[in-house]
Amino acid sequence: MMKNNFYFLLMATLVCCLSLSVTSCKDDDSDNNGNGGEEQETYEGLSTLENDQLADLVAAWTDASRDDLNGTEWLNNTYEPTVGLALDESQPGIRSIAASTIEGADSIAAGMLGTLGIDYEKPAGFTYSNSQVGTVEYSHGEGNTLGTISVKIRQIPVLQEIRLVKELGENAKGKPYYKCGDIVKYKDRFYVCVSNHKYGQEARFVTLNDQDTHTKGKFTWKGVGNDTVYNDDMAKAEVLGDWLQNVVCNGTMWNSVVSRMISTKNVQSIRQLVPEDNNIRVSFINTLISDESYIPELQKPNPLMKATLFQYSNFAWKDRIDDETDILTGTFAPVGFLLADKLRWTLITDKWVPYIYLVKGEETFNKVYDLELHTIKSQYKDASHFKFKALNKFKITDNDELIGMSSLQDKNGGSSSNFIKADTYYVCVIGMHWTHEQFYDEMSNAKVLFNFCCDYLYHPDKKQRERFNQYPTEWGYRNITSRSFTFTDKGSKQKSYTDVSIQK
Repeated sequence: MMKNNFYFLLMATLVCCLSLSVTSCKDDDSDNNGNGGEEQETYEGLSTLENDQLADLVAAWTDASRDDLNGTEWLNNTYEPTVGLALDESQPGIRSIAASTIEGADSIAAGMLGTLGIDYEKPAGFTYSNSQVGTVEYSHGEGNTLGTISVKIRQIPVLQEIRLVKELGENAKGKPYYKCGDIVKYKDRFYVCVSNHKYGQEARFVTLNDQDTHTKGKFTWKGVGNDTVYNDDMAKAEVLGDWLQNVVCNGTMWNSVVSRMISTKNVQSIRQLVPEDNNIRVSFINTLISDESYIPELQKPNPLMKATLFQYSNFAWKDRIDDETDILTGTFAPVGFLLADKLRWTLITDKWVPYIYLVKGEETFNKVYDLELHTIKSQYKDASHFKFKALNKFKITDNDELIGMSSLQDKNGGSSSNFIKADTYYVCVIGMHWTHEQFYDEMSNAKVLFNFCCDYLYHPDKKQRERFNQYPTEWGYRNITSRSFTFTDKGSKQKSYTDVSIQK
């Protein structure tokens, strides 16, 4: 797989250089080195898995905003369903969505129930039951009903079934109000529609590079320090998949979004929706494809690269070595990743930060990634917290739309070409996984902490700051954050969002 020069130049310089506060011990009250209970863990500012799952479903199936479902007060409220269409007024709890095919029904169900741990490859037969969330099931149907999501959630008492059907019927014909590429404004940020949806289907909108609006949490490893993470939701992985396929990697649509932001005099905010010029766009896509961006295990060698160094050696922020124990204690800051969904963690030790990764080529996907990710336990074993996903695939056939000259200068003062090859691309969600344990490489013992919220323009090392200041784009010097919202497009304007550029 071709390495991305933009990413490599950026990274090479870094190599080697809940409202709750609960204490939880490792299973045997000791770490791998027999240190007893000295290195217990605490976590702060991190919400529970069950609250997250319930909030995700309420936000997806009602007109409640995910931003309004924080804390605990909302748990006592009830909400009216808005998902799909109620084709029979006498049965408002039965909602219908056009899916056309059984594959389309499975894809819709998997996208809706991803937060509950549904198997994207075999979604039919999925059952979830939790006293704090409720009961949700998905099964295949017959006749016009391709699939049915059965729902029993206290906060949405009216909702009984979401039927995924071949045809909605004559009484449900209409035109959607929003189209892919439309731009709206919500809470002082621009959002772009990324879905090619029809009337009665889900419209998906996303905004990016909103780092300053996200809340943070921490894991404390006693005697070592803190991990720092974004606690709240990024855009749904499925929405980011549509964004990549339908907008970023589609030259016509990308050009349209940029042009309309310019024509509405919002040129300074283009990066909230898409990479602002073609060089940045091509470099950004290449970063998502790069071998160096494939990191399912932060503390272990990349199985593709067969490296001896830990993956975190690429992201050194600061470190020190204890003279007595020869143990390296370091803080490392992964940078340039397109984050998705939400941080996941278990009560004991495991932690995952999900992100989007592009796989180039069907043969590579089938023979390497698809098989390999099924063998890495952290990527599939605990589906309730995290399971890798292969969301969708698309083809890039027009090279002319994805060729640019990188703005980065190599050490000899020349520029390097940047281009995307025509091929099939798979959108995958992988979790950067780690635990609080001491690890070893060929150089030293290591106790590692991670910070996912760092801005490399403020790196503690002057040379690093100067280097990153040469590349003034938010698509490279920090992790890429986002938010998304979805709703059923019933052919009329949504009151919560201000139209900026709508295709009539």
